Amino acid sequence: MIYSDTIGVMDSGVGGLTVLKELIRVLPSAKYIYLGDTKNLPYGCKTKEEILFFNRNILNFFLTLGVKDIAIACNTTSALTYEDLKKEFTPKGLRIFPLIHSAAYAAVEGLNNSDCICVLSTTATAKSGKYAQEIKKVNPTLKVVEIPCPGFVEIVENRLYDAKESYELIKEKMQIVLENNAKRVILGCTHYPYLVDLLSKFAPKEIFFNPACSLAKSIAAVIKNTDAKGDIDFYVTQAPEEFKKSAKLFFDVQKDVKCIKMPEFSLK
Repeated sequence: MIYSDTIGVMDSGVGGLTVLKELIRVLPSAKYIYLGDTKNLPYGCKTKEEILFFNRNILNFFLTLGVKDIAIACNTTSALTYEDLKKEFTPKGLRIFPLIHSAAYAAVEGLNNSDCICVLSTTATAKSGKYAQEIKKVNPTLKVVEIPCPGFVEIVENRLYDAKESYELIKEKMQIVLENNAKRVILGCTHYPYLVDLLSKFAPKEIFFNPACSLAKSIAAVIKNTDAKGDIDFYVTQAPEEFKKSAKLFFDVQKDVKCIKMPEFSLK
């Protein structure tokens, strides 16, 4: 086991709080620094160049705070930029834990050969094919259907759970799940666990798989609880009060949320 004073958790908004919640459950004594890049959400409709730019700034921010262990609580980041970030920041002393890689191993447990797994994700994650790639490494016989779900993040961030348009959008995507007779549905964006009550109107709740659980377990396998009292600091890049309101469904952010300024992306 390796002792760690602080764990950084990075996401585009409130979605990564589902990962933070699981981390606190398995590592309650750690100190956490959570950063939601609320100014640039959603990541799922942006280019790899944009997302990599945002991610570099976030990791450099963590470095200024002395944080060396980073949980990527964002599927899009795990899919598109993890390898680049690992290559660039590991020599600087960072240890980065990606979401998709740990999820792929845990998600296939209990499935039979040729069963179907559907992955609900952002457009960028779906286009990357990263979930299918990692799942096939574990069991090449499984059928993997990646379903882009633009609009799901906005439902969560803007708390549109009761809107008719939200219901219709979720119904449309879940129809693909039902047509493929999926035995498991991966919630391939950390915002999507906030939508389980809506999603389970169309399929049994037990088929939905939350990658946050497997990521937390993989981190707990190499980081040991100490006798320290756990603590959390929250940072966003825009609208801290809106962040707190959006977070309330699953995580009560009681501390002040600090707003930090990050460099603007520009094409040169």
